[in-house]
Amino acid sequence: VCSSDLREDVCIVYLNKLDTNSLNKELLDELYDKVCWVSEQENIKVAILTSKLSFGFSSGLDLGSLMDVQQSIFAEKVYNAVYKSFQIVRSILQSPKIFIAAIAGPVIGSAASIVFSCDFRIAVPGTWFWLPDPQYGGLLADGGIELLAKLVGNSRSFMLALTNERINLDKADKWGLIYKIVERKELDEASFSVAKRLCGLSFRTLSLHKKIINEGVLNDFREEQMKEILACEATYQKLRSYMRNNHKS
Repeated sequence: VCSSDLREDVCIVYLNKLDTNSLNKELLDELYDKVCWVSEQENIKVAILTSKLSFGFSSGLDLGSLMDVQQSIFAEKVYNAVYKSFQIVRSILQSPKIFIAAIAGPVIGSAASIVFSCDFRIAVPGTWFWLPDPQYGGLLADGGIELLAKLVGNSRSFMLALTNERINLDKADKWGLIYKIVERKELDEASFSVAKRLCGLSFRTLSLHKKIINEGVLNDFREEQMKEILACEATYQKLRSYMRNNHKS
């Protein structure tokens, strides 16, 4: 469900879980391992994170795999999934390598957090972002909220994190979330071209600049708030209802 190709000093990491790259335990674990592996390879300077699916980037956490008839088991599964997403986000932020998110279509929930942690975002027309947690009482505790505020400021963060509205590519671009817009058929090559240009610069300088920019960002997991959300019976019932009415596993 998560694979990679090495092209010279660029590693391309693919999400490839049918049908929507929903983030279940397997995909989260494999992506975390891949990010850690990339960071340890001396010959890799830039990593591109993208999807192999025509659907788009990712539908976010795989709610179908997390739901359980017992609230305590459900809470444990969600906590572990969100914490693993946090580990991925933090690992990308702290990695000496430069990460490019090459995205198309939906970028939802924790998938948005992962994309926000990347150093560059290259997108195609039809890309959109959505943080659905307010709809069912969840909490984006994996760092997505903090990164969003860092990237676009508090006022615009309210528009995405509090309204349950989807943000299209045009608005995301105006907000500064997008580095470059290309046609879908050009996404792979355009992302690789940007990666190779970065590889031609001083890697030590790029790594140090990244470290300075991200200094103090996302040091701790919001464990207390996450446990508060998961202990709430109303959240559990809202999510069950949301699953019945909207989610296709």
